Amino acid sequence: MPFYSGHISQVSNREDWSETFEILDEDTGTPINITGASVTMSVIKPWRNPNAYASGYFYDYPPGPTWLGALLTGSTATGELVLVDPVNGVVQWLFPAIRMNNLPQGEYQVGIKLNQSGAIMQAMIGAITVYEGIDLQ
Repeated sequence: MPFYSGHISQVSNREDWSETFEILDEDTGTPINITGASVTMSVIKPWRNPNAYASGYFYDYPPGPTWLGALLTGSTATGELVLVDPVNGVVQWLFPAIRMNNLPQGEYQVGIKLNQSGAIMQAMIGAITVYEGIDLQ
């Protein structure tokens, strides 16, 4: 199953973050039935060592970014993600403001996986921009 990739949204770290997405078959454009699937989501912040490629060669050690770990996670098992209309492949997530407060302003990478009857599929890889909220009341 091909996955969605791209910029997902912009959000403040002082608000609830809720989005809904639909999983479609890339060839036919029809919704994929995800009844009974478990869905997980991670928001991560990559960090690059500015000295990693000092010799000018792309494959110098350490290769690629260093991941600081998941800063925000959710799943259907813990309630942040909900199969709103599983027959039509519709999933919604909701992270309350209290959890969004932990994300400093910046760009983050988001990954969403589905596990349906043991078949694991990457449904989305994207980016979000988090802005520092203004109202601190």
